[in-house]
Amino acid sequence: MSLVVCRLPKAGLGNQMFPLMKAAVFAHLNNWPLVVLNEHQIKIGPYLRRERVKRKYRQMFRFQRSVFIAWIDALRVRAFRGPVLREPVLARVEGVRDRAIYWFEAVPHWSDFFGGLNEHRSLVIDLLWKMLHPAVIEKLRHLPPAAVGVHIRLGDFRKLSAGEDFARVGNVRTPDEYFLEVIQTIRHIHGSLLPVSIFSDGYKTELEQVLALPRVQWMEGNSDIVDLLLLSKSRLIVASAGSTFSYWAGFLSEGPLILHPDHIHRRIRLNLNSDQWYEGPLMPEHPLLTKKIKEIV
Repeated sequence: MSLVVCRLPKAGLGNQMFPLMKAAVFAHLNNWPLVVLNEHQIKIGPYLRRERVKRKYRQMFRFQRSVFIAWIDALRVRAFRGPVLREPVLARVEGVRDRAIYWFEAVPHWSDFFGGLNEHRSLVIDLLWKMLHPAVIEKLRHLPPAAVGVHIRLGDFRKLSAGEDFARVGNVRTPDEYFLEVIQTIRHIHGSLLPVSIFSDGYKTELEQVLALPRVQWMEGNSDIVDLLLLSKSRLIVASAGSTFSYWAGFLSEGPLILHPDHIHRRIRLNLNSDQWYEGPLMPEHPLLTKKIKEIV
């Protein structure tokens, strides 16, 4: 029997989920066991940069084990005799040798983050929920979904420098003015002060402008995976440009997804009917988006 291995990259949750869910889909399609490596990472960057969120991913998934068991898993993979086939296509394998390791660890290029996953979207969602730690599921049961969920990615993203073109840079914070304008426009379309939930890895002092708006709540105190899944359940999502955390919430979402117009490279939910699923910049004149916003209660 072959073995499917996901080696988690040294990255944030959004980037880690790409190889993790690809490996999970591939293992499911071929009915092979999945081993996840590198889950006990030590990330010193968030401490050195004094970020609020330290990216400690514990008690998020059922596969997470003790350091000792993780070490045993690594030895098991090292002792496995067979070729290592990296980043295979997500499909059932036919007519291959009996024993091989199918290895996933790559973070995809920003031009097509969900390539290979889109055609398996329903399966990805199903497998993800089955992988969740029971504590995560229990926590989500007691948290109502937001009417409007806004993700403001800060952390190690830098501020836009004077004179820079936001459309031509990456790993840069989406300007506060954008979020203020989007929230106000959504409320104008709806005709009321819709409640807004802010999801962010930043400090409260960095969110002062947005939090000063009426009926805006900062969602703090939850683990990253709880925040991501809770954000995905929002009736409408406003994403941060370039944030894979935002994009994963959108990929899992059943609602409209608002993306910054300067950073739209490819549809995130590629195979869904665009006549029923809105995804794109905030366009007040778009009939589907307007309809969806007015339906929010």
